[in-house]
Amino acid sequence: MSVLSAARFRRYLLGQAASLFGDSLVPLTIAFAALEVAGPGGLGLVLAANRLPVAVLVLVGGALGDRWSRRALMVGADVLRCVVQVVSGILLVTGHADLVTLIVLQALAGVGTALFVPAASGLVPSLVEKDQVQEANALLGLVGNVNKVVAISVAGVLVAWVGPGVALLVDAGTFALSALMLAGLRLPAAVRSAVRPGLWRDIRDGARLVVSMRWLTVLLVYGALLQALVIGPHMIAGPLLADSAYGGAAGWAVIGVAQAVGSIAGGVVALRWRPRHPLAAACAVGMLMAPYLVVLALGGPLWMVCVLAVLTGAQGSVCMAVQNAQVQQRVPEDARSRVAAWSQLGNLVALPASLALAGPLAAHLGGGPVLLAAAGWLVVSTLVVLASRVLALPARTTAPADAPSGASPAAR
Repeated sequence: MSVLSAARFRRYLLGQAASLFGDSLVPLTIAFAALEVAGPGGLGLVLAANRLPVAVLVLVGGALGDRWSRRALMVGADVLRCVVQVVSGILLVTGHADLVTLIVLQALAGVGTALFVPAASGLVPSLVEKDQVQEANALLGLVGNVNKVVAISVAGVLVAWVGPGVALLVDAGTFALSALMLAGLRLPAAVRSAVRPGLWRDIRDGARLVVSMRWLTVLLVYGALLQALVIGPHMIAGPLLADSAYGGAAGWAVIGVAQAVGSIAGGVVALRWRPRHPLAAACAVGMLMAPYLVVLALGGPLWMVCVLAVLTGAQGSVCMAVQNAQVQQRVPEDARSRVAAWSQLGNLVALPASLALAGPLAAHLGGGPVLLAAAGWLVVSTLVVLASRVLALPARTTAPADAPSGASPAAR
């Protein structure tokens, strides 16, 4: 039976399709809004204001997602982001926006994201049957990847034709639709402990849970290092190499489109692929990115880079869907949001730090050596993880301790 046969998931998917579309509008729209108001000097401040609260508060969002109703928390986060974008859009349209106001408003939007993302990860298994969790994650990823391709074009048209203010009002509408879809969800009661410790103890207990599950610790550390030593260098060295070998921005855009197409194809594969050892298989699939990094580093022909970029995009979608499903099914229900938050925090810290270091390295050594080192790390680290067999766990479709002793039900 298809995951789309579940009415709750269909409603959630519709809301998330709108919300993810809005999320994909934001980077380009906010960038040009900041340029319009404050010029290049204000651009970095506005973008940082949107991301910094996510890094600071994501652990709090994870703890709240395991303490409170995840659905209600997500609705509140969507309402907050809707209001922020409405106010931002109106100020821009009327010519009353200034740099300080944009910074404050986008920081509030970042707070909403920090609350929404961990709760969303914990909610997905409640929407479908236990054996449909991977399919649900794959479909959400597929919708997100399609949205990215469409939204970038739409954002460019909106900003060019009607300005960033109207584009932000469109974004606000997507958050309103997401909140409406979530508010109408009817979910089974969630199991919550009758007596909860303090919020900070909840955060600490989430860290202890991650450490106590060896496979989860390895997976999260491996993922954070992948962001730091592969994804970050690629984001810096890739454009540098495209500028020298593939005609600059146009060539890099073609490579990006190829990767996006691969992401969509990978999402389709993840809907049906059921490996016996999902975590190890997903880790192994990740090595499909290595040939792309090597050929790009060596300045291979653009057509070859694009073919390998398709494989890179596909492996990313497959890995994300498979790993998310297994984590959701192996972690106790009342800890899913905290685990998602720790995973998110690792990426939030590792990637910016990597970008800060990769820039000077690429400037000194050149983009090619940086990407070759990234490819080497990817292959060696993946082989080490696979050889340890820590991730060689059989497929699982049920979560442990869904109803811990002494727990009482709490409606979502």
